[in-house]
Order: sequence, then structure tokens, then C-alpha cells
Amino acid sequence: MNEHQKDLLVSLFEKKEEVTSQIDHPYNALIHAVLNTVDFERLVTDYIESDIPEFRDAIYNNIEKRIPNYNDHEKMYEDLNQLLESGINYRKSQRLRKILELQLTQLPDDYKINFFNTFFYSDSTYDKKAAVRYVEFAQTDVTKKLLDEYLSSGYVDYLNLLIKPENAHILAKNAEGIWETELYHSHKKRIIEICATESLDFFDFLKAVDNSYYLLLLIIRKEIKPEVLMEKLEELDVEQQHFALLHFSKWIDFSFVEEKVKQYL
Repeated sequence: MNEHQKDLLVSLFEKKEEVTSQIDHPYNALIHAVLNTVDFERLVTDYIESDIPEFRDAIYNNIEKRIPNYNDHEKMYEDLNQLLESGINYRKSQRLRKILELQLTQLPDDYKINFFNTFFYSDSTYDKKAAVRYVEFAQTDVTKKLLDEYLSSGYVDYLNLLIKPENAHILAKNAEGIWETELYHSHKKRIIEICATESLDFFDFLKAVDNSYYLLLLIIRKEIKPEVLMEKLEELDVEQQHFALLHFSKWIDFSFVEEKVKQYL
């Protein structure tokens, strides 16, 4: 943007700060009115360079709105990709990646493959998190990489991609490490269900750290009788019992559930 546009934007942002507590003010609309007058390619450059941090979010939002009306995405994507490959500092590379991702909505799937391959193997956590949204475009098996990333970061989207029946063996082999992360009850239950036919030895650790899920595994495998299961249920901490009953209920007769539920009435 030119200096005149920049000066006007500075004034608008200052006025916006003065009325920040007011819901109905004109300054957001006026800021975008000014940004709309900036050449699109120049605005992308300004965002990546971002010499005025206060403008950053507004510029990004303006670019996002204008993306569908731009007509030369392939050339821009390739130019920005070359800029990335030539080497720029970390903060600029993060902003550049965001622009590349915005463009994907307007480009053929080949570009999604490129985006995934470029950023999934990056050293940046944020790059990887962005890339994993396009894991369906991976051209090689990335299951092991997803697992490694999950175990090192705990980022739940990696785990969500892993919890599939076809990954039962790798989930079972790594169950203890996975359990050491912060898992939701729904994740634990689904892993047990998926891995029920895998070796029970992989889940021995649960007896000491999460026994209700070990019991769930046993009842799914039909290696414990329902009446024995209900006796074991009583041995769990009181606050765990209703969740455990919820998980067991799919695998036992109503009469066992009814008897336990009546204790709460």
C-alpha cells in the first residue's frame, strides 16, 4: 500500500481504539473500504512483510474476502512457494503459509498435495497442524509420522486421524504411550473397541492405571462374565463407576445395568 493509504489506516485504527467498547461503530467497515483500494498482490506482500502488526488481522481478513475474485492463483502460489524455498524468516514464512492455504480453495488438488508435502515435514508445529488438514492428499503412508507427532505434541487432531480400525495394531503396540497423553474418555473407549482383537499383553498396563478400560476390553473380548464384571465395577472409585457402567452397557444385559442404576434412584 502507498503511504497515503497507510496513514489513513493508522488514523482509522486509532479512532477504532478510542471507541473499542462500542458495538456499533463504522471503523471496521472504513478500514476494509481503504484496504479494498490496495492492489491485491500488493496487499498479499504487505501482509507477509507486515511492518505494521496492528494491521495484520484486518489485512488477512481482507485478503480472505477477496481471494475468490482474484484470477491468477496458480502463478501467485508458485511465486510464493519459490519465495518460501528461497528462505525467509520464521514469522514471514508463517504468514506466507496462511496465504498459500487460502488459495487452495481456488486451485486444483495438485496444489493440496504440494501444500501437504511442503508443510507436514516442516520443523514448525504450526505448519504441521495446517498441513494435517490435507492429509487425504498424502501420497505415502504417514501413519507412523502422525503417531510420532501425536506422542511428541499431544495435538488431538493427529490422534483423531489415527483412531481407525485399519490402525488397530499400531494403536495397540503404542497404547501405553498414548495413554500417557491427555485422552478424552471417548478416545479411550474407541481405542479399546478398535483394538479388542489385538494381543491383551499390550494393555496389561491398564490394570494399574485405568482399570475400568481394562475391564471394558475383557467384556468386549468375552473374557469376563457380566456378573464378575459388575463385582469389579464396585471396586472402582465411586466417581468412575457411572462412566464405567456407560461403557460396559453396550456389552451386557439390561438387567445388570438396571440393578446398578437403581442405586442412584
